[in-house]
Amino acid sequence: MIPRSSTSPAPTGHIRWVHVDQWTWDAVVGTSTIATVTDEDRYVVRLADGEVAGVHTSLESARSQLDAWVRWETTPHD
Repeated sequence: MIPRSSTSPAPTGHIRWVHVDQWTWDAVVGTSTIATVTDEDRYVVRLADGEVAGVHTSLESARSQLDAWVRWETTPHD
């Protein structure tokens, strides 16, 4: 689970995926890279501060984790 912290995405809540190279994808919100997914036997999600936030068997699963986190962080909660 990704903790709420200063690494929270900007209020826009839209991730743009940048395919950096054969093994790396950056998750970008606005002008900030909020996380990186790397193919290392499994797909590892690392936040911008380097903390591992998840390990997945597919790229789609890793992307879904980050998409859900951004939705959670940018949606008002009572």
